Amino acid sequence: MKDITYCLEDLSASDRAFFLEMSSYLSEHIIDLRGDRDNIIFTIDSGQEQSVLEKADLLKQMITTKLSATEDDAAKTTILADCSAVSTINKQNIFPSLMAAGDIIPIAAGAYAYRGLFLKVYEYFIRKIDHFSSLHFSQYDHSTLYVPALFPVHDYQKGGYFDTFPHHIMFQTTLKNDLSVLDSFAQSGLQDGVILEQMKRTENVLRTAACAPVYPILENQVLPEEEPTVFFVTGKCYRNEGRNIKELSRLNEFLMKEYVFIGKPDDVINCIDQAKELWMEWVRIFSLNCLVETANDSFFASNYKKLRLFQMLGSSKNEFKLQLPYSNDYIACSSANFHRTHFTKKYNIRYGEGNSYCHSTCFAFGIDRLAYAFLSQKGLNPDEWDQDTQSELERYIDL
Repeated sequence: MKDITYCLEDLSASDRAFFLEMSSYLSEHIIDLRGDRDNIIFTIDSGQEQSVLEKADLLKQMITTKLSATEDDAAKTTILADCSAVSTINKQNIFPSLMAAGDIIPIAAGAYAYRGLFLKVYEYFIRKIDHFSSLHFSQYDHSTLYVPALFPVHDYQKGGYFDTFPHHIMFQTTLKNDLSVLDSFAQSGLQDGVILEQMKRTENVLRTAACAPVYPILENQVLPEEEPTVFFVTGKCYRNEGRNIKELSRLNEFLMKEYVFIGKPDDVINCIDQAKELWMEWVRIFSLNCLVETANDSFFASNYKKLRLFQMLGSSKNEFKLQLPYSNDYIACSSANFHRTHFTKKYNIRYGEGNSYCHSTCFAFGIDRLAYAFLSQKGLNPDEWDQDTQSELERYIDL
């Protein structure tokens, strides 16, 4: 380990604060950091000094200028595993056939009811993910959570979602508790066009991610140092996709399952690495056409370049992407996300003797997308599937 002092004197006060905040995401080789008014001190793995300093210079440049061509190159996606040469059984668009069979039923824009073969495959992924977690992570202190759709506005603001994802947020509200308002609405409904004036100030959002409630649950707690604390989370999620809704690959309402790991940095990274084994298990059993790539979240435009760059530099997000053969598009069906101390600092979640903030990671699965991409590659006739695929599914569901 080696300490390096990095000068911040040439940055404004606000830029220094931003630099300090983002420095946690510079490199996995930063063991610790601390800062004052003019400097930041990095504790770095030996031999990684130059790499960290280059990223620090890049972050400083990013803060003070627009992204250059070099920075754009640094923020490009890296392919970590490539199975894109795999040939799939099906090449056709299955969406019209699923609609015609009544296996998917549109209820609202970007929201569907499921039955038949689609629901069976959907349930396979739910059960498989639960089974994998029981095999690999049940030895840790763990809780199983089914979380509600509603989440308090003040916690979403505290978690930073309003800054980074305002375009995705859906709000929940009600009519004002006022007799005249209720009577007017009962008489006129939506016809008079004053519905917003009759609504209460919103107190809740519809969650965009299943893991969000974990951090308020743990607020101000000191967790054991010996092992990570683990949550197996399930919940419907909601994102305003506007005109980006597309078949079952982009929805306003969808089911998400997540493994959430909280504890020491090495422990939560090890858990993420174990969880990635499920991706490779599916690839081996199902012979999937897929990519595993570095990625970034769909940040709001005003923050996009900065947030995208630090997420890519820190390898904070990896995605498991499956091909839709009829279009040759790849959709992200699962992701590994390393938050470091982003949420644990906001909610004061520490470990050991309480001197260090926990790090957190989440491993997310989009069940709707997994089922849709799987059937897009395999087709809608299970009799035509290979024996390995049939056997795997029949361990969990009746085909």
